[in-house]
Amino acid sequence: MRRKDREVSGDENIAKIIEQCTTCHVAMMDDADTCMPYVIPLSFGYSLKDGVLELYFHCAHVGKKLDCIRKSPNVAFSMCVENRIEIHEDNYCKSGRFYASVVGQGKAEIVEDVAEKCRGLSLLMERHAAGAPHKFEFTPEQAATVTVFKITSTNFTGKAKPE
Repeated sequence: MRRKDREVSGDENIAKIIEQCTTCHVAMMDDADTCMPYVIPLSFGYSLKDGVLELYFHCAHVGKKLDCIRKSPNVAFSMCVENRIEIHEDNYCKSGRFYASVVGQGKAEIVEDVAEKCRGLSLLMERHAAGAPHKFEFTPEQAATVTVFKITSTNFTGKAKPE
């Protein structure tokens, strides 16, 4: 990272950024044209422990993103929180936005294990309904109605320009 003064490190600090993000953009190789990337914004759940970030997503049983993952599991991801913009009237080139972001690369895989699939769906739902008074638990029958895939990454960084 070029701007070391904006680097965010440590699982706890990176998790604080992720908690504020509502969408994760996932980039993968297009299954039809591997010379072109394919990027899609997705809702997500996550687990971050000992420098290993697992991002969970759900989707239909068929579709382009699954075709892409099956062809090449190598992916990149990005999520950010955009805050207030700061305008420098004397020099607009010094203007900028306060932000925090997490970007990385990893391997995507379709989750086949039913217990892990239910766990991934629970993590995703808990993110959707932040502050809900209860935990969300899924049955194997409910989990069977969707496909869950996850990205596992040990190559990710946090960056922030705090106010």
